[in-house]
Amino acid sequence: MKGLKIGCVQPRAFDVPEWKEALERALELADDAVAGGAELVLLPEALFPAYYLGGGEGSAASWRKSDPRTVFSGYAAGKGIYLAAGLVLEDEGALYNGAMLWGPDGRELLRTFKSNLWHFDGRYVLPGSSFPVADTEFGPVGMMVCADGRIPEISRILALKGAKLILDLTNLTSTGRNRDTLSNPQLEYMLPARAAENGVWIAVADKVGLEAETVLNCGGSRLIDPLGNVVASLGSSAEGILVAEADLNGPCPPMPDRTPKLYSILTADTVSTGAYLNQFDPLSAAEDEVFSALCRFSFSGMEDYLEKAARFLARALDQGNRLVCLPPMEEEGCSEVAEKLSGLLAGSDVVAVLNGPAGEGRDTVVFSANGVIGRFSGDVLEPLDTPAGRIGTVWGDDGWNPEPVRCLMLGGSEAVVWYGDGKRLRDISVKVARTRAAENRIFLLYFHGGEDALVAGPSGAVLAETLDEGDQAVSAMIRRSESRGKTVVPGTNIVSGRLPSAYGGLVGEKGANGSHD
Repeated sequence: MKGLKIGCVQPRAFDVPEWKEALERALELADDAVAGGAELVLLPEALFPAYYLGGGEGSAASWRKSDPRTVFSGYAAGKGIYLAAGLVLEDEGALYNGAMLWGPDGRELLRTFKSNLWHFDGRYVLPGSSFPVADTEFGPVGMMVCADGRIPEISRILALKGAKLILDLTNLTSTGRNRDTLSNPQLEYMLPARAAENGVWIAVADKVGLEAETVLNCGGSRLIDPLGNVVASLGSSAEGILVAEADLNGPCPPMPDRTPKLYSILTADTVSTGAYLNQFDPLSAAEDEVFSALCRFSFSGMEDYLEKAARFLARALDQGNRLVCLPPMEEEGCSEVAEKLSGLLAGSDVVAVLNGPAGEGRDTVVFSANGVIGRFSGDVLEPLDTPAGRIGTVWGDDGWNPEPVRCLMLGGSEAVVWYGDGKRLRDISVKVARTRAAENRIFLLYFHGGEDALVAGPSGAVLAETLDEGDQAVSAMIRRSESRGKTVVPGTNIVSGRLPSAYGGLVGEKGANGSHD
């Protein structure tokens, strides 16, 4: 394999009746990318005929009588390049939002259909359920379409199949007064997290401009390296091309160790999962609102830890917190410490979480005024019912891998505490933490070792975080109903919209230690 020059094409959005102009403009920009040295050119999602098919999906629509695949195949062969394009395709009478990859000889190498249908997608197209990888002279390549980047199972499956590069063909949307500052959660933190957690390159091609007077595309086409760094990107308002090089033969960080035998719920029947059932379980206002604190403090030895933990617990209790997460200890003995501290919670319904040495063990206890009420040891991925809601915990790289938090969410967790070991860079670790919250629509309480702490909400927004130094506790409101509602936008529900039958590759032993070891 050798370095690959990738050309991400960013055209303006066209409406369905303008599909011919859309094709012409895309190929004009592709010419510029090839002239700039691109060996692989990406064209965005639904380049043909358009993203919003409202009023233009009928069998008599003019675009239905055209097949641009021959145009793209001929273009790839004529230029001697790899070409990926997003197309609405008809297959056995049904429409799919697809992505195709042609080789330098014009042969079709790869075809995939969007699986996580977004908003009104489901009115016009059916979801796909397979995630293939193709070999190229530069290395194995996979593809995903737009909102599929929000589904951790998809990129993880592609990585386990050996993909070193994932092509993401998108129509990422946004809102805002200024076209020059538009963005999207996938660009800000989710796609960097996808690259880093899987150790793969990700190339993104997006559109700019307003389609159908309602769909505002935010551009930002980019190349992301396996550490989650944005190598190069375009802006959010103007057409353009981005040509950047990906060294697929360079070192890639290994995928963290996985424990597939614990992931069986990923393939369980959706309606049997706690997350699905929670959606129909009402909460009273008193049950719903859980003011929660994360405590970060330094300490020297167990006596100092106990003194500071007692002080922070007393303040958290006085300030109305119902869930308190203490920083990781440096010595064993969680149960003994919890028993000593539980007396401080007398007369309250406060729940506290305490973890053993950061990254060293998987011993987390949950305690209340009545002492220890539960513990997590890492042998199972199941939430614990507490007076402060359904809680789960993960440790170290188990939070870096998407499967453990996903399993806890499917089991009904409303909040997950991630005791990170702080060994990875903070910037990308925070992006991963925000991604875990957003992709699962839960509250994620994250410790970056003993250094930082933050709370991310179901939208991925950071609700509270500590200063860069000094002892501090921060609090945020956890509304359990927010984490029980799994609808992101109308038509897109992260639980009922899953395709568990397609995720079997995540629960087998093959690839248990990652594809890049």
